[in-house]
Amino acid sequence: MAETWEAIVASLINDLDQSLAGRYSAVLYGSAARGDWVAGVSDINLLLVLDDTSPASLRGLAQPSANWRKSGNAPPMVLSREEWAGAADAFPIEVTDILHAYKVLKGADPVAGMRVAPADLRTLLEHEFLGKLLQLRRGYVALADERAALAQLGTASISTIVLLQRALLALMGRSVPRGIEAVVQEASIAVGAHPAAQLEFVRHRADQKWMATREQFESYLAAVETAARFVNHLQLGAGS
Repeated sequence: MAETWEAIVASLINDLDQSLAGRYSAVLYGSAARGDWVAGVSDINLLLVLDDTSPASLRGLAQPSANWRKSGNAPPMVLSREEWAGAADAFPIEVTDILHAYKVLKGADPVAGMRVAPADLRTLLEHEFLGKLLQLRRGYVALADERAALAQLGTASISTIVLLQRALLALMGRSVPRGIEAVVQEASIAVGAHPAAQLEFVRHRADQKWMATREQFESYLAAVETAARFVNHLQLGAGS
C-alpha cells in the first residue's frame, strides 16, 4: 500500500526537528494542501523557512532531504526568513499558489499577510507561458513522428501549465477550483482555449505506456499558445 502524504511529511518533520532543533517553519502547499494529492502521481510540495541558512545549518538538511527524495519528492524550497519576506516579487507564481492553499506544519506562519502585486504576477506569467510554449514547439519539431515521445513531452509539462493556469485565474480575480481537471476547464474558458487535449495529458500523466497522437499534441500546443497570447494582451486595472 502506498504511503499517505501525511505519513511521508511526518517522517520528514521528525528528521528536521532533530537536525534544526525547531528553528524553522514548514509549510505544505500544492496538491496535498488543496486536497487533490494522488499517491504515485502528485508531488508533495514543501516550503522551509529557516532562522539560520548558514552552511552548517544547510548541512543538517542533507540526511532529511535524502530520505525525502527516496519518497519520490523534489527537494523542499528553502529560504531564510528575510528572503521569504521579500519573495513575493521574485516568485509571484509560487507565492500565489501557496496563498491559494497551504498548511503550516511547524513553526510560525510565514505566509500570513503576504501579498503579490498583480503587475509582477502578470509579467512572470507572460514569461513562463511563452517559455513553455517555445519548449513544446522545439520538442514537437524534433519528435513529431514519435507518439510515445510526444506523450512524455506533454505529460511532463502539464503540471507546470496547470500551475500557471491557477495563477492566471487568481490574477483575473476568478475562483480557483480544486482539482487539476477543474482548473483546466475554468482556465480554458477564461482564455478561450479548448480543454480537451489538455485533459488528455492530465489523465495520462501517470501512464508511461500512453502514446499521444500528433493531433492531440497539436491541440495541446494550440491551447498553450492561446493562453500565452491571452496573457500577453491582458490589461490590468489602474493601481495594479
